[in-house]
Amino acid sequence: MTNEAELKFLDKIDCKFPYQDRYNCIKLIKEAASLSSNSTFAVIEELCRIPVSEKRKVKSEYLLDLLAQTSKEFDHPLKEMILNVASQMIQGKTLPVEEVISKMEIVKEYHGQFCALNILYFSCDDINGKMEPLNENIRAKWNK
Repeated sequence: MTNEAELKFLDKIDCKFPYQDRYNCIKLIKEAASLSSNSTFAVIEELCRIPVSEKRKVKSEYLLDLLAQTSKEFDHPLKEMILNVASQMIQGKTLPVEEVISKMEIVKEYHGQFCALNILYFSCDDINGKMEPLNENIRAKWNK
């Protein structure tokens, strides 16, 4: 479960990330790292799932640089896998559904990493809904 500080942080950045302001982006990256890995994965999610209105104003290279800055601020067993997926998403690539499912099975073992799970969930085009049962199962397990 997430704690109160993490919930406040997630609310502060959800669809409100200051992409145009590098200084405040870096401050938020550092704040996230001081709170939890899930908060840091939330920042990564904001970078790789940028709103269309912001995407027109921000270059992929800039987002990749912020992703690299985020990488320097924390350690977690899922870090490299999620950073790799996020990088591909920033570059406009989608992953194969079966690959994402296998990555979700790995994330499942790290209780409460909802934002890492979100990144994976949105990294592919699962038109047949193969991932949905696994996603729901993981979330239910974590919410117990």
